Amino acid sequence: MHVKSYWLFSLSVTLLSLVAHASAITPCGDPAPPNPLSLGTAIDFALCNAPATRISWAQARAQQAMLDKAQAALRPDLSASLNITGDRTDGKNSQQQRATVQLAYTLFDFGQRDARISQASELLSAAQAASDSTIANQWLNTATAYFQVGKVIAQIDAARTTEASAQANLAAANRQLAVGTASPLDVLQTKAALSQAALDRTKAESQLAIAKGNLAVTMGISPTQLPTLLPVSDTAPAIITAQLDQLLQQAIQQRPEVRQALNNLHAADAAIKAARASRKPSLSFGATVSTNRMASPATHSDGGSFGLTLSIPFDLSSATAASIREAEAQQTARQAELDRTRLNAESDAWQAYHNLRSALDTAQAAEDVVTHARKAYDAALARYQAGVSSLLDVLTAQSARANAEQQHITARFDWYTARSALAYALGGKLPTDPINWTVSGTPTPP
Repeated sequence: MHVKSYWLFSLSVTLLSLVAHASAITPCGDPAPPNPLSLGTAIDFALCNAPATRISWAQARAQQAMLDKAQAALRPDLSASLNITGDRTDGKNSQQQRATVQLAYTLFDFGQRDARISQASELLSAAQAASDSTIANQWLNTATAYFQVGKVIAQIDAARTTEASAQANLAAANRQLAVGTASPLDVLQTKAALSQAALDRTKAESQLAIAKGNLAVTMGISPTQLPTLLPVSDTAPAIITAQLDQLLQQAIQQRPEVRQALNNLHAADAAIKAARASRKPSLSFGATVSTNRMASPATHSDGGSFGLTLSIPFDLSSATAASIREAEAQQTARQAELDRTRLNAESDAWQAYHNLRSALDTAQAAEDVVTHARKAYDAALARYQAGVSSLLDVLTAQSARANAEQQHITARFDWYTARSALAYALGGKLPTDPINWTVSGTPTPP
């Protein structure tokens, strides 16, 4: 091998080793969720395995490849070619072999490459922020779906308690009828109440299947793969100690959607710089080494060249000017998008905060209602069994207690969901335990 050819071959190997980079990290995930399944484990599994998060990771890796592509312009470009031709003239065969190695490198381009790299880097940051936004949405959707399953399970338990009470009322009415202190109408009324309680339980059980299906889809698994869920801890509602204006400012600064919009704006700024730099000259260096062999007649020649190339664009078609105007219009749109995203983030935090306050007030009121309804039912049943009250009082108190139980369960889980929604709306690091999460210090009991 000739000295020039060996030098170029060694250079190509060195450049290829510099371009090589580590492979992208693959998404985590176990093939199936553990059994039983807790809230935190359900969230972790969903973040690792849900299709939405895997799509966002793939898009971020694609944008990383775009950045690598832009950075490749800072390095020399090396190419090699081999051309073998043959012909037959006057019954004689001839063959020609030509090998060429070319090296090209842009020395100066008035910052065009740097602007494109900056644009690709900002777009990568935007893709990573979009991935964070997808993860946050997945976190909230999983927590909400888990709470919905927990709420329906609690409602079924309450419905079974009501059904057992209706069964006890029917037994009491039959005893009173046997001793002559109740009428057949009383028995019919208690049977109707028992049938209504059974109907309410059946409806809740059908809702449970739907809620479990939604949770399974959110986690990225089949409903048949959903394991048994651990019960949600009965945590007493607590208020948020941080001030509202602080929460709104936190949302504007930490929401991934805001970071994504800001990165897109910076990418648009870099696109303008790249478009403007494309109107300016560029200086590049090039070198070529070639060897040429002919079989008949036997000849051999080597050659090489190197030099500088100055390229001056004139933009006679005005295509570059149009690209600049397009980039400037995109920059204006990205600025408006950033403003809108900030307003939306602030509005989300505002609504989530007041929803949480409303859910807290509702949970406290529902706690009082269910306490009094239980006492009223116990008193009405005792009076009826003592023969000093009517069955209608018992059935009315039973219905009131059943409604209060359902309202209390709904209010408690709505508070859990509202607390998770506020954590999502504020951005930043999402808690592994949405129920006991707090913005500032320890949750303060009401």
